Amino acid sequence: MKAKVFIALLGVVLTLPALAHRYFFGLTEISSNQNTGAVEFIHQYTLHDVQHALSKLAGERFSLDKDNAEAVLKRWVTDNFSIKNVDGEKVNLTWVGFEADYQKIWVYQELPEQKNLCGWEVSNTLLFDTFSAQVNTINIVDEYGNRSLILTDENRTDIINCQKESKD
Repeated sequence: MKAKVFIALLGVVLTLPALAHRYFFGLTEISSNQNTGAVEFIHQYTLHDVQHALSKLAGERFSLDKDNAEAVLKRWVTDNFSIKNVDGEKVNLTWVGFEADYQKIWVYQELPEQKNLCGWEVSNTLLFDTFSAQVNTINIVDEYGNRSLILTDENRTDIINCQKESKD
């Protein structure tokens, strides 16, 4: 009897990772920091999705405990997230760092000087090569209000629209 219970519990435990989540979602918030004058980019992803993608890319198990983890993460984010100004020129974001807990990872980048991002093009392909159903949402918070861009594998870039909403 104990063996049957053990096998049943083992079966449940082994299927949990497959049921962990059925959607693949990333979130980037772009906002101005009034104290520093910088435009901040905060990316949030599921940690095990990022570890899976970076393991697949490197051909070996990726872990944040490794000595080169931040360099690998920085390169991956820099290669897959970009922004171009209204002249179509790619703007380099400054790497600030990252944080992680057992479930999520947050990556921080910034433009040191506050810019008007109206008409700028955002491209985000993070995790598209790993999960075909990946959806990356970009929330923009500035003097024009709050708005979102939804990027998928079929729609990898979008333009930041800055039409002011009438609240009258």
